[in-house]
Amino acid sequence: MARAVERGEHVPAVLGFVPGIPESPDRYAEVHPDRVKRFPNSVEEFLFNPDGIDESEQSQSKGWRHELEHDAESVFWLFLYWSMVAQPEKGLEETIHSPSWGGLLGDSRDRHAFVRTLSDGALPDHLTHSFYKPLHPLIEDLAAILLIDSHHLKAPDPRKDTFYVTEAFQRLILKFIIENRGKQFMDRPVEKTFRQVERLWGPDGRSVTNSQAADSANRSVDSGTCPVCGSVNFCLFLLLCLRVRLQATDEDVDIADGIVTHNTEMVDVQ
Repeated sequence: MARAVERGEHVPAVLGFVPGIPESPDRYAEVHPDRVKRFPNSVEEFLFNPDGIDESEQSQSKGWRHELEHDAESVFWLFLYWSMVAQPEKGLEETIHSPSWGGLLGDSRDRHAFVRTLSDGALPDHLTHSFYKPLHPLIEDLAAILLIDSHHLKAPDPRKDTFYVTEAFQRLILKFIIENRGKQFMDRPVEKTFRQVERLWGPDGRSVTNSQAADSANRSVDSGTCPVCGSVNFCLFLLLCLRVRLQATDEDVDIADGIVTHNTEMVDVQ
């Protein structure tokens, strides 16, 4: 769930970098010239300082409501979850970094701190299985897009546009697919069982918390639960399709169908 949706209000501002607008892959730019014009590529990033917020201006802004960017954030958490639990077929068994798991399953404050950690590039080695470490730059880039709530940005910055997060995600995911297609980590099938969370001994002498124990039981082999996507390749392709489907107008969806239909050679979907 998106942090703002859980809070029912905008995510608090933090000191952090607002990344530049991602570059559009060539084919994407050809099919979506309107989006390229609306969100022109820019390497410009800036340090956002919450101390510089004009309180009077903030108080006059529109109230909070569920926006498209919040749906995009929910998809980010779903992708991160899959990346953390996926175990490559016939790969060495590795446990999930426990503090990261806590950040993922925590409340909006925990997830906000987790986004900040991820966007800073401080990804722990066992965030994902080592075989899927090439996913880390993508996770970092997506998290950086989410760090500063667009509510705190000033118009006419295109990054304040409610469609921006969706657009940025779509460009980053497509670019990652193009650059990594055919690589081993993209195509290897995943096991039908999840990775387990590393055990940490608590002050009460228990090796896991009650919530971790319940989660482990829910994800056990006996429960029949297994990863939805059979490979990283397929997971990212589904995310790309979902980003397309989250576009708001029928015109956008029709154009998006064209890029998916005419560019399936980019993604080897088994």
